[in-house]
Amino acid sequence: MDRKTKERFKRLARDSEFDKYITEKGPKIPEFEDTLSSKRMIFLQDLYADPKSVSDVINEQMNELCRTAEETSQYIKLVNDHLGKQQLRVDDLKEMQKTFETQMRDLASKEPSEKKKNTLEEP
Repeated sequence: MDRKTKERFKRLARDSEFDKYITEKGPKIPEFEDTLSSKRMIFLQDLYADPKSVSDVINEQMNELCRTAEETSQYIKLVNDHLGKQQLRVDDLKEMQKTFETQMRDLASKEPSEKKKNTLEEP
């Protein structure tokens, strides 16, 4: 096959133009169709399980909801504890920054006065 032919077949396959050239579908094999149809069954519930009353289902759902709410509550407590510790750390860092800035200001204000003393003593 040359390149143009390959491109044409790709275009035909992409645009589904092969459908107009198909005149008939393959033969139907009844045994094959029966095996496929049995595999296509979708079960929405367990057929062999004991039937449950509405109150049992509601109680199970409520228990699951309570467990989920309890887990969520515990998670929120853990997150709040963690955030509290982080807030304390941030407060400590802010206090340390203030201390550092005041010390730097004190050092900066002392340096010019020392320079003045040195220049006065030189002559």
